[in-house]
Amino acid sequence: MGRRKTYERPEIADHAMRLFWARGYHATTTRDLTDAMGVNPYSLYAEFGSKEGLYQAAIARYEALVVPTHFGALEAQGASLEEVRAVLNFFGDVDRLEGSELGCLLCNTSVERAPTVELSRASTKRFVDRLTCAFGHALGNARAAGRLVDDAPVDALARFFPTVLMGIWALSRAQVDGVVLRATADQALARLDAVTRAAP
Repeated sequence: MGRRKTYERPEIADHAMRLFWARGYHATTTRDLTDAMGVNPYSLYAEFGSKEGLYQAAIARYEALVVPTHFGALEAQGASLEEVRAVLNFFGDVDRLEGSELGCLLCNTSVERAPTVELSRASTKRFVDRLTCAFGHALGNARAAGRLVDDAPVDALARFFPTVLMGIWALSRAQVDGVVLRATADQALARLDAVTRAAP
């Protein structure tokens, strides 16, 4: 008779996500994972195959749960300049929030290149593509509504803003002075203001 599962896969992935987010892939041991989750190594490997398999599940949970929390408004049908500004302002002040030292799990993965270069590249590309599409969507709506100047470089801005955020997250994890983060966000906002039509 097989062993009866005493855990749920999503719950395990959630625990793993938090551990990997805080410590990184290489600094998180299998013992850390099993102790935090209250499961034995046999169960962990039977469910996920390997530590890398669990990491991939953690990344998937982050993409499904955390990313929409911060960028769902940008991806919404009616997103426009307000949503773009809200995102940039939020992360410009991220140092004021508890847990700001965690940064972004996907950004951390790109820096740590863990657990493999291939996974790091794939998850980073997927994330940056998603953010670029989200910003492009909101900016495209604003252009269609006549809220941007005619020659506003929507595609370039849609690529620029995710790059700004990735830098903010890397500096946030390093606990760089929040003045730097705010100044970075303000420069991005100034670039947006420069292509926004004045209100009639």
